[in-house]
Amino acid sequence: MKNDYIVCVCGDASRAAYLIKGEKNVLFDAGMAYSADKMIKNIKRELGDRPLDAVLLSHSHYDHISGVPFLRKEWPDLVVYGSAYAKKILEKPSAKKTMRELSDAAAQGVGLTKAPDYRDEDLMVDKVVKEEDILDFGGHKITVFETPGHTKCSLSYMVDHDVIFASETVGVTTSEVYMPCYLVGYQMSLDAVEKLRHAGAKRIFITHVGILTPEDAGTALLPGLKKEEFSADRVWDYLEAGLKRTKDEIVEIIRKYPTEEEQLKIMLATYHKGVKQEEQPDFAFLLNAAATLKVIRRECMNDADPER
Repeated sequence: MKNDYIVCVCGDASRAAYLIKGEKNVLFDAGMAYSADKMIKNIKRELGDRPLDAVLLSHSHYDHISGVPFLRKEWPDLVVYGSAYAKKILEKPSAKKTMRELSDAAAQGVGLTKAPDYRDEDLMVDKVVKEEDILDFGGHKITVFETPGHTKCSLSYMVDHDVIFASETVGVTTSEVYMPCYLVGYQMSLDAVEKLRHAGAKRIFITHVGILTPEDAGTALLPGLKKEEFSADRVWDYLEAGLKRTKDEIVEIIRKYPTEEEQLKIMLATYHKGVKQEEQPDFAFLLNAAATLKVIRRECMNDADPER
């Protein structure tokens, strides 16, 4: 959409920070620490002297929240929204330590010594939101949906029945492949797709990708879909099919390869094709893949595989 009110302002290639402009200005996710400076410059380019008023967190992973302390420094009145579970996680010293370690590893992955420093106390949720809450930001009303599956704390947000910012629970379409992202629940992820399908949004935002358009039909993002067939419902069909297909594929990977090391190697080759290290380092994907294997073993193989 030309002159859209939603703009990517991410400071790196991960596309994990989108500005929703209006009477009040809201950021969906906050990117990574190492690229926060550039993200802030991008936000200022869009807003000029106007402030950033709020951040909506989709979940508590480092690549979506580590920019928060730098945003607070720039805009002290900023309010950060997230789930109760995300708030609980970010209150744990162990979680804050892990965030720093992962942020430093991501920075090193792009050639930096470490991520820039920040105050741990600034990495927090200010206001807890839950299912069916409606946030009024003046020109925009944003509805909250709880969509666990990627994490327990995953949230999705719908802006004015126009765009739904789907959490990573529904998966990620890359330049090469659909990437499964169900780290805590496969059925939860199917349920999330069904819930968001019925929310009634006209456009769908996919994490790390952006708002899908008819031009994406027939490309690697939406293979097999014709441009003239493009619709929100067909996108949900694609995401649901991706969840089911990858579940079957991962079951076969587990059955075929006896060690987790081999399984992870195949997962990396299968689902991380075409992803640049600055978008998602291999180590981060492998952490997620290990969790996905556990979910599939627990939910889909306990009774189905006679050898287990």
